[in-house]
Amino acid sequence: MKDVQKELPKHQIPIHRVGIKNLKVPIYISKMTGGEQHSVADVDVYVDLDKNSKGTHMSRLAIGVQKFIGHQLNKNVIVEIADYIKNKCDAKTCQIIYRFPYFIRQIAPVSKEPNIIHSDVEFNLTKNDSVNFDITVTTTATSLCPCSKDISEYGAHNQRSKIKLTARLDEKQFVWIEDLIHISNTSASCKIHSVLKRIDEKAVTEEAYDNPVFVEDIVRSCYQQLSKLDIKDFNVEVENQESIHTHEAYASIKKN
Repeated sequence: MKDVQKELPKHQIPIHRVGIKNLKVPIYISKMTGGEQHSVADVDVYVDLDKNSKGTHMSRLAIGVQKFIGHQLNKNVIVEIADYIKNKCDAKTCQIIYRFPYFIRQIAPVSKEPNIIHSDVEFNLTKNDSVNFDITVTTTATSLCPCSKDISEYGAHNQRSKIKLTARLDEKQFVWIEDLIHISNTSASCKIHSVLKRIDEKAVTEEAYDNPVFVEDIVRSCYQQLSKLDIKDFNVEVENQESIHTHEAYASIKKN
């Protein structure tokens, strides 16, 4: 059958990244507490394309990902997928990104009602002559403004904080998703819950009031805690969704 993709393009210019986005697949990964968690990921796959090829074979990217659906998702498996796709596409580079929700079971502070909270996780791997692997966890928490608390006769305004931690891991390094979630939660004023009875609302409101933090405090606390882990490089980004301003507050810090 004629292979149009292998024909010469009109403009013989190499393409650095071409591929597919948002391929939805089932996954399962190991949990820090033991066992496995099943989820659904949106997957992006990209390869480079030489100047003499009209197009890449997009089906080979999707096939490569789906051939490994039965495997527990981790860095080593993604490297295998990247090698498979590179060979099938005659590519020098393959980048694969998995984005999926990861669920944590929590207990309300007073009523002890169980509830589930999710964080957004991303595995981002690029394979060429070497391997770059980043794991990103974005968690939502509560922060309460120290300035508002200090200058007000009563009360203080708070924010919903989006805390994004990215760790770059070499072949010998490993970090649990749960550890990154814990770092985010303990750097904010208090963590959030999906179920709170009135006695719990009182408890978390008072917890936040007793632990006011600026966006700057959160990134510094995350940095300090991440520095204790065996991580080569990392990046911290925090965006506070303000309750009394029209803008958001933002801070970032990185180690590399």
